Amino acid sequence: MNSESVSPPCFVEALDHAERPLDAIKAGRETLNQFRDYQFQQFDQGTAVAELVKERATFIDQIIKKIWQRFIPDSNSAALLAVGGYGRGELHPYSDIDVLILVDENNQNEEAFSQFITFLWDLGFDVGHAVRTVQECFDAGLEDVSTATNLLEARWITGNYELYQRLTLFWDNKTFWPSQAFFQAKYDEQVARHHRFHDTTYQLEPNVKESPGGLRDIQTIYWVAKRHFKASSINQLVQKHFLTPEEFREMEAAYKYLNRVRFALHRMKKRREDRLQFDHQQFLAEQFGYQDTPEKMAVEQFMNSYYRNVQSVVKLNEILLQHFREEIFNTNQPIIERLNSRFKLVDNYLDIAQDNVFEVFPTALLEVFLILQHYPQIEGIRSNTIRSIRDNLGLIDEDFRNDPINKALFIEIFRQPKGVNAALRRMHSYGILSAYLPVFRSITGLMQFNIFHAYTVDDHTILVIRNLRRFFVEEYAYEYPTAHQIAKQVCKPEVLFLAGLFHDIAKGRGGDHEVLGAEDAVEFGINHNLPETDVQMISWLVRHHLDFSGVAQKKDLSDPAVIHQFAELVKNQQHLDYLYLLTVADVCATSDDVWNDWKNALFLELYNETSKVLDEKSSMPKNRAKKALQTQERAKDLLSKHGLNSARYQPLWDSLLKTEFFSRQTPADVARITQLCYQADLSETHIYLHNLPQKGATELVLYMPDRDFLFAHITHALDKLHLNVMEARIYSTSLRMTLVVLYILDNDLHRVSDDQIVNAIIEKIRAQLKQPEMEPAEVQMMIANRRIRCFETPTEITYHKLNKHLTELTIHTRDIPGLLSRIGYALKTCNIRLHDAKINTVGEKAEDVFLISDTENHAITDSHKKEELTQALLTLIEKDA
Repeated sequence: MNSESVSPPCFVEALDHAERPLDAIKAGRETLNQFRDYQFQQFDQGTAVAELVKERATFIDQIIKKIWQRFIPDSNSAALLAVGGYGRGELHPYSDIDVLILVDENNQNEEAFSQFITFLWDLGFDVGHAVRTVQECFDAGLEDVSTATNLLEARWITGNYELYQRLTLFWDNKTFWPSQAFFQAKYDEQVARHHRFHDTTYQLEPNVKESPGGLRDIQTIYWVAKRHFKASSINQLVQKHFLTPEEFREMEAAYKYLNRVRFALHRMKKRREDRLQFDHQQFLAEQFGYQDTPEKMAVEQFMNSYYRNVQSVVKLNEILLQHFREEIFNTNQPIIERLNSRFKLVDNYLDIAQDNVFEVFPTALLEVFLILQHYPQIEGIRSNTIRSIRDNLGLIDEDFRNDPINKALFIEIFRQPKGVNAALRRMHSYGILSAYLPVFRSITGLMQFNIFHAYTVDDHTILVIRNLRRFFVEEYAYEYPTAHQIAKQVCKPEVLFLAGLFHDIAKGRGGDHEVLGAEDAVEFGINHNLPETDVQMISWLVRHHLDFSGVAQKKDLSDPAVIHQFAELVKNQQHLDYLYLLTVADVCATSDDVWNDWKNALFLELYNETSKVLDEKSSMPKNRAKKALQTQERAKDLLSKHGLNSARYQPLWDSLLKTEFFSRQTPADVARITQLCYQADLSETHIYLHNLPQKGATELVLYMPDRDFLFAHITHALDKLHLNVMEARIYSTSLRMTLVVLYILDNDLHRVSDDQIVNAIIEKIRAQLKQPEMEPAEVQMMIANRRIRCFETPTEITYHKLNKHLTELTIHTRDIPGLLSRIGYALKTCNIRLHDAKINTVGEKAEDVFLISDTENHAITDSHKKEELTQALLTLIEKDA
């Protein structure tokens, strides 16, 4: 079977008998399924997708003609046109069939058209359609550029050809989307679309069609070319000297590759699908023949290939659209301003003075970006200059890199007061960064197959530098107020930017990337004649860029020993300031979902507490005992201001003296919780919820008669409400009461603000606490979401004795729903008491830390007890995984 074959006789025969429409529908569906299966076989055997999508469009033409002839016998009164991708003659297996029924002013066939479209739907087509006169098409096209674009791609299938010809005359009408207006509308449309995808080609799960560098970017070039030049293909741009033969081959290769990926997605999902989701990526990597290696997973190799192709599209799209702009908006007398012997401005766009500028003076390859920084009013770079930069990347060799002038210019780019981010983004896009820094080349397009990193390593690096730069700009002070205030104290921003450039530069090489990256930074700094202090700072920041985040999210920040140990690492306030800024910029550049008020509060707490230790005048205590006394004194002052005499709450405080309540909670916490609990009925369960903006979380306080394993019951209740426990502290008092303090967030990692949810939390916890036991069947065993299921994250469980009373239990595993409930149940079944919990989620991974003891408050040291707990945890965590 192929597209030249006529429809099977059974379909034609059934279609000709109006009394048997169901037979025709059945036969038609069978015909379409047979042809689709045939094309899938052809695809599997290596037939080019370009042939298959054209063949399908031709085959569908034949089917639709037969149906049209059956329902619209009077062909002179209407014409059937293909629009959209179908109009271009390209149809993927499950793509929409977009048609336009063009009618004359005396149309009397509404019922027939309705029957025609209904029959297409019955066959299983996803049909987009419109019925319009020529004038209505003109009016609709004027109002909406997307409708006009559909008309631009309209292709006659059958019916009155004269009506179609009248439609094509639109583009000769000067009032119907003249070239300038059409170009600007399509350009604005692309800008808005790119913005929806965060203006990056390196999305975690990109859209093959819509993401930057996707098929839509190539189609945008085609639409503009067709409108302005009446070009029937991008190949004609070569003939018009808008595209070099090499660039055409590069774009054609990318277009074929992206269409192959899209076709494979349709084949895999058996429906229309344009998103490269994680499970799709793994399947296609295998289908495309990639295999895991010790250095790189098959899926990472596949995605690297994908990113290389879309990056080619992005570069060529920029060149061609800029070239179109120059052509379409060209004035008879361009305004030219000479900048120096190498560069000029043409209508406020930067251009080379002569075609051979870079060959004669290779240093100009870096000078381009300094000029853009010095003249922020420049609107962009002319297309022939971008093309010349790309064509001359080979000039950046060892001699170029060792030239003292080039070294100085490269550093100078990082020292400019404006335009650092824009310059680096362009340098990366045009290939300058990879050419000048060979170590950067190894991370270009490097994908990390996890949820945490939403971008490839190179794009993430550029985003880090962007974030760092914005810390220094008053206009963006509202985004990260603390970072902005700290940035004001930094005297050498370029040190931060260079640290950002190198912080992940050694990823994918094997070994600890922070150690290898620090070595690269030292080599770079010495080679570029940076002051020794700057070299040491850059290297130190790269080496320790993970430490701030690790301590803030995994360690007990209420422990003075933790703070003092971290202060010893950073040594002075300058190191702390630089490290804080780099860490915030790094975390915020991983994905849009990582940063929240809770994390901000943790980072601020670590920064402020460490600053106190570094301040020689500070009275920051060095142990928990001193901190507890200090906290009590300050809490007393706060309570006295509320008119509360110490004698009234002293029994409560006395009952908590043997716990770490006063050293773990702040004076404000102690005062607030005291006011809640000091008059409480000791035979009742008391539950309080309120928001703490300063902590970025909702505080949940329970004060109730002693009961072990409260954590299991509480987390079980909260899991059912899709709430997240970020931190938990449990204190058993001498009044035979238990005090539990938890900090929780909703499913979007925001504070709980809805009164209905607050009431539901209280009711759910009360109901759960009335249950004397928790059976394993009651523990919530929800299936992990789609993304998380794609990752194999082995469960790692470690124990570390902190003191005679506490053992630190660390669990690294997949972040499955109900995880804390499962862990709580495991602790309960093994008679393990929980005192403190720090919950940290990194993408698909949970990295949680628990402080535990036996029921007698002794550290867990017995190996058999550890083994029992480990097995219980593994059984519950990996159940249904």
